[in-house]
Amino acid sequence: MRLTIDWGSVAFYNLYIYYVLTTMAQEVSIILPQKWGQGKMLYGIIRYGTLIFIALQLIRDYRNYFSISPTACKVLYIACIRGIAYLACAFSLGLCLGALLRMKLIGVAAVCILSFGVPFVNGVIGLVSYFQYPAEPISPLDTELGYPCYFPGTESLMETTVLFVGREPRAYMNMVANTLLAVLAIVALVTRYKEQSGGLVKVIRRDSGLHYLSLLVVGLASAVVQTRAVIAAPELDASPVSLLLDMANAVVIPILAQRLLINMRKVDYMGSEPFASKLLFAPPPPGSEDDPEGDVEAIEMTQEPHGLRRQGSTGGGSERDNTGVRGSTV
Repeated sequence: MRLTIDWGSVAFYNLYIYYVLTTMAQEVSIILPQKWGQGKMLYGIIRYGTLIFIALQLIRDYRNYFSISPTACKVLYIACIRGIAYLACAFSLGLCLGALLRMKLIGVAAVCILSFGVPFVNGVIGLVSYFQYPAEPISPLDTELGYPCYFPGTESLMETTVLFVGREPRAYMNMVANTLLAVLAIVALVTRYKEQSGGLVKVIRRDSGLHYLSLLVVGLASAVVQTRAVIAAPELDASPVSLLLDMANAVVIPILAQRLLINMRKVDYMGSEPFASKLLFAPPPPGSEDDPEGDVEAIEMTQEPHGLRRQGSTGGGSERDNTGVRGSTV
């Protein structure tokens, strides 16, 4: 089972590293010029927190023939928590949905709690269980195979930690929360489809619909599978489905969350910018590459003199031309 986890996880980790390397130019051009705020901080936590998690996982759980003491293995076991990056993904989803629905502060807080609440509880319980599990010496077989640290089994975790306490109610609460978020996402999609021109597919691609819908599909599928009605906890942890769920949470969701944050910079809100959007990214400085008003003014300034010269060349409208020139220089 451990060898299966090795090959399957490494494939997903390589996918994430490939994604990071191929999007460095986009990060430098779009994210780095932004002022330091919630959006930039969330992006950095998601992107580089996931890289740190992968590096620690490769040190602790894979065949590298390192010699690590049981105490150091427990420290790595605690440090290898992906909760921070995963919680940042959940929080960014709530902010983006609040921005697309143009919610006020109370509405944004409610959506963020709905998206962030159950993952936060799961993260706290997981962290407590990591401290509870005792450090163990590695078995001789794992030593010969090249594994540096012990690998906690499901039965041991159930006996010695609180990891599985209330797992079924938490799974159902997570399923309800993801269902409500999916409803809100559909409402946002329909609302923006009615308010803006273009077909449904165009609106989905333009307004980040593909990314937040994909995030919700992954989250809802994970919540449904973790309920007892689908599969029991010991059977789930021993099946390949558990590996797919872990890699979806560790790799796929961070990639989708990064794409969502990047594309939220391009969303047209058709009016006043909502509160949640201002939380994500500060308004761009006038005249910058991200300033749409500056781009419009630049286009008008380049087009207007051309039109004036064309009118002047015909010999008519000189007074109107001079007025236009004075107005453009104020």
